[in-house]
Amino acid sequence: MNKKLEKYFLLNGKKILLIFLGFIVAIILHNLIYGLFKVYFDAHGGDEPFFFIIAVILIPIYFLICFIYTLIKKIKDKSIIKLGFIIRLVMSLILGVVFSYLIVEFTFINPMGFWILSLVCVFIVYYLSKLIY
Repeated sequence: MNKKLEKYFLLNGKKILLIFLGFIVAIILHNLIYGLFKVYFDAHGGDEPFFFIIAVILIPIYFLICFIYTLIKKIKDKSIIKLGFIIRLVMSLILGVVFSYLIVEFTFINPMGFWILSLVCVFIVYYLSKLIY
């Protein structure tokens, strides 16, 4: 049972990239479907809900569950109680939020997705710092 949980909930660089790409694809598909059927949605009211719910609710919840599971697993294994980990984590928190702000400020990404983008940027910076440090 523990191996199955690790397969689906333990974060690594590949899984973070897949979560981020899934988030971006869901946003693009939401906007594409809305754009293609804009006349229908304008006439009947509403919006395209399926990919919107995936991007705004399901992917962030999955990411948070994975984050909490990974954090608990690392603490339980006592593999993160090191000064280097704390330095990398604080550095990645600061840089991740700054990068997210810059991305939202200077690109097409909707500011509503800022918090999920911040979490993804924090983990990307953390794993990059792990390669360097």
